[in-house]
Amino acid sequence: MKNSIIKTALILMVSGFTINANAATGGVKAPEQVTAEFTAKYPGAVLKDWKMDKAGYKAEFKLNHKKQTAVYAADGTWLKSSIKLSGTKDMPLAVKTALRNSKYASFYEDEIKEVTTQNGTLYVLTIDNHSGSTMATEGYGSWEDYQIIYDINGALLSLKEL
Repeated sequence: MKNSIIKTALILMVSGFTINANAATGGVKAPEQVTAEFTAKYPGAVLKDWKMDKAGYKAEFKLNHKKQTAVYAADGTWLKSSIKLSGTKDMPLAVKTALRNSKYASFYEDEIKEVTTQNGTLYVLTIDNHSGSTMATEGYGSWEDYQIIYDINGALLSLKEL
């Protein structure tokens, strides 16, 4: 009797750990091919979780103290990855120069990502002219929010008002 109670308790504990592990990974379990490709491409990465992205399976992880993501197709094909940069200092000189010479040079950088696909590397900047403040400034100018995309050579590929 005592042994069966202990066995039952152990089974419940193990299943509880499995449920918690799935909850920690967003409840999405990536296919084996995807996880194998991820592990091979990013050795030493600390996986936060897997999510479903419209393009495929998205891994959120940390590597070299930087927040990163990688997206894979269901067959394990790597599609893209992104690294959250800590500032313009992490961008190539050509991109920094292009931004510095643009009319957005004085804007605040809310987020900068280095996005790599099979076609190359892009720099996606979310910028604004209001320092992230949420205080109402009605009648004192206007808020402008933009997403700017540069290629690695500093060529402006996209400018979108948010």
